[in-house]
Amino acid sequence: MMRGGLAAALLLGILAWFASPIFLAAAGAFLVADEEPVRSDAIVVLSGSFPDRILEAVDLYQAGFAAEIVLCREPENAGFRQLRDRGASVPRIFENNVSVAEQLGVPKQAITVLERSAGSTFTEARVVLQYLADRGAESMLLVTSKYHTRRAGAIYRHLAGGAIRVTTRPARYGAFQPGAWWRDRMSVRRLLIEYQKLVLFHCYDRWKITRQLR
Repeated sequence: MMRGGLAAALLLGILAWFASPIFLAAAGAFLVADEEPVRSDAIVVLSGSFPDRILEAVDLYQAGFAAEIVLCREPENAGFRQLRDRGASVPRIFENNVSVAEQLGVPKQAITVLERSAGSTFTEARVVLQYLADRGAESMLLVTSKYHTRRAGAIYRHLAGGAIRVTTRPARYGAFQPGAWWRDRMSVRRLLIEYQKLVLFHCYDRWKITRQLR
């Protein structure tokens, strides 16, 4: 009986520790790879959240960290195809990103939009890194949402194999707060999904990629 009570008390203590704000804040902070920006060949804005990522990219461009902003045209889904077939259209995320950058003073010739065939960070990374390699680039600033920086940086560095220096920059204008993510349902969802994807990358994806590159 005594042993059962001690075990239960110990379990409750462990659960309480893991639920403490200090641990929760550390879990959020771990996902954010915030690196000091350095002069690079290009600023790469990952597809997805809008407009926080493009705003960060424009700030970096205007601060003189790179002379080019690189975007990816996200794949057209069934809904957009239906709109087109019916003669209607709405701006897609990459078009909104281009529009915001131009409205904030980035010249059209400084913005490059690339095509990609599937909606994943891996396929986007392959397209971007191939483009940069083809033009002889040696460095890039990788802009994405705060919670996405660690995994995105790991993917890009793994695929680049050291040929291109990758510096991660979290978009400061996003809603995700590493020190208080558990107070917001959407942030909780994003953190849990991101940790799942991070574990999958380190336990499976990176080894699969390595075999494919051999």
